[in-house]
Amino acid sequence: MWGENLQALLAENAGFCAGVRRAVKIARDSLNETGKWYSFGVLVHNDDVINHFIKKGLQPVDNLDQIKDAGSGVIIRSHGVSPDVLSQAGEQGLRIRDATCPLVKNVHEIVARLRGEEYEIVIFGDINHPEVKGIKGWCDAEAIVVNSVDDLKDLQFGKKVGLVSQTTRDQKDYQAVVAALLNKCPETKVFNTICPATKRRQESARQLCRDVDLMLVVGDIKSSNTRTLSEECISTGVKTYQIQNAFELKPEWFKGAQRIGITAGASTPDWIIKEVLDRMTAYDENNNLVENQEQTEQELNSAEASANEESFAKLEAEMADIASPSKGDVIKGIVIQVLDDEVMVDVGGKSEGIVPLREMSVKDAESAKELVSVGDEIEVMVLKWDDDGTILLSKKKVESKKFLDELEKSYQEGATIEGTVTGSVKGGLLVDVGVVAFLPASHVEDGYVKNLDDYVDKVLSFKIIEFNRNKRRGSQIVLSRKELVGEEKAKLKKIFWAEIEEGQTRKGKIKRLVDYGAFIDLGGYEGLLHVSEIAHSRIAHPSDVLNEGDEIDIYILGIDREKERVSLSRKKLLKSPWEIVLEKYNEGDIIDGTVVRIAPFGAFVEIEPGVDGLVHISQLANRRVEKPEDVVQTQEKVKVKILSIDPEEKRIGLSIKEAQNDVESDDVQEYLDNQDE
Repeated sequence: MWGENLQALLAENAGFCAGVRRAVKIARDSLNETGKWYSFGVLVHNDDVINHFIKKGLQPVDNLDQIKDAGSGVIIRSHGVSPDVLSQAGEQGLRIRDATCPLVKNVHEIVARLRGEEYEIVIFGDINHPEVKGIKGWCDAEAIVVNSVDDLKDLQFGKKVGLVSQTTRDQKDYQAVVAALLNKCPETKVFNTICPATKRRQESARQLCRDVDLMLVVGDIKSSNTRTLSEECISTGVKTYQIQNAFELKPEWFKGAQRIGITAGASTPDWIIKEVLDRMTAYDENNNLVENQEQTEQELNSAEASANEESFAKLEAEMADIASPSKGDVIKGIVIQVLDDEVMVDVGGKSEGIVPLREMSVKDAESAKELVSVGDEIEVMVLKWDDDGTILLSKKKVESKKFLDELEKSYQEGATIEGTVTGSVKGGLLVDVGVVAFLPASHVEDGYVKNLDDYVDKVLSFKIIEFNRNKRRGSQIVLSRKELVGEEKAKLKKIFWAEIEEGQTRKGKIKRLVDYGAFIDLGGYEGLLHVSEIAHSRIAHPSDVLNEGDEIDIYILGIDREKERVSLSRKKLLKSPWEIVLEKYNEGDIIDGTVVRIAPFGAFVEIEPGVDGLVHISQLANRRVEKPEDVVQTQEKVKVKILSIDPEEKRIGLSIKEAQNDVESDDVQEYLDNQDE
């Protein structure tokens, strides 16, 4: 065994990427179908994977003319092909299974669009790599391929240039090319098409290099991303070896090493990585391979080859569970990172997806941290492979589907549902019932609604009157309260007439105001409170005293059950003006008042709303007065002294003259008091 201090560390991101897993799954599924199957070029850059599928019956070809069997099928390699190849396959009547990595397809779409917009296209990559050859085919082979900054030195470009990258290239090298190209052609559109899995694999490898004495990079020598991975490790200064499999390990590499780092390219299967780890554990403390002396090297190799085949078969059997998900799939995943604007989810098979905040929930939230935490298991729907290569997921669409299923059942059964009104729009209200539904203005109540905004933020009950989950324009769900409101009113009306009695005092809500009174909702009955019964004093308009929406006490004056009419009063519950006067004032008080009417014999002064007192002409001033208007005018504010109060006759005698005399006497006395002091 190894020395006790020797330790092997595996990079966090290593081995099959989601695109390769997808290609392997397509190949495995295709071989289960009838007929002969071929792959156009090698499926992925890994001899062990290729040989495995050759044994299963998948034959690689470099030219479609090599396929002679009628009805055969062809699998397009993960690196992609030009549209001419796809056209030829169709013309030959071949069954086509496209295993092109979705990220590579994205590059195809970009260059095709740029070509249509008359951009000069530059591809950063290896001109002989099948991925680059395929990309060139999507822009009519009218593209310049550069492998480094040096390739740009002697090149001249037009006014408009579009730049893309082979998906497996190094990020830093690409940035250098971008900088150089911008200096040559300022009007350049740059698309960062490097696979994010490649970037993550490089980052985790660089990080691991800081902690180890030796790095092993496992992958096929033809694999571009594995070669880039090796270069990244070497650039850190750590001793690095690239191997295709465990048989290439050499004991002398480990001398003096205590911590060994291991990473692997995107086309390296898990079982090869495991084989490397198993092979390393076969070395003793002196780094010598421990072998059974009775076994020959050939027997050992044969046994290990058999184990490899068994491991691959096991991996293949599990592929259905760990393969890259397809668009529309609903899968479970574990939340591994939560930011304000997005959530990263591990959906298995070394695949990671992103759920943007907008796709997190049907409920509005300022941050994704309000909705989930690291370690939560959530259900998500695969939307697409995004432009930057990540798998774009939606939790909201899964929620929406569940809500729609429940709402469809409620619609079919005619059940009542609850929802929260979230806002008003032209013609109605928006309602949150799990998904956004529309409530037309004509269905908010069983009559006209003046202000829809009054319903915002309220939780109400509804019936679904229209449901169409496939509707593309307008709302999929239309609601109504009209029937429910009608049913509730009928129920309340029955209770109202069973309980109402003359002389009762009830709570009522002011529904609307008109010139002649106010309509009051008493719960099951809406009656008119006439303007004459609003207050004891005369009022110009009900709005001077009442407000729509207010709740007030109402007195039941009378009932006509046959005609279903009820007489209402508010002033019956209010103190009369004379009651207020008798409580507030006494004879001899000097108070403020307002002249409201002038007569030949004096002036009437209002001291409380609805209560006037008479200032006789003889009490207007300390002189003879011919006409009251010589002393006072209507609406004039005056001080008066209460001379008499007759509650039975409801008369009050007032005097302006006496009030002035008393005020003057008080002023004189105050002056004298001040002199004494």
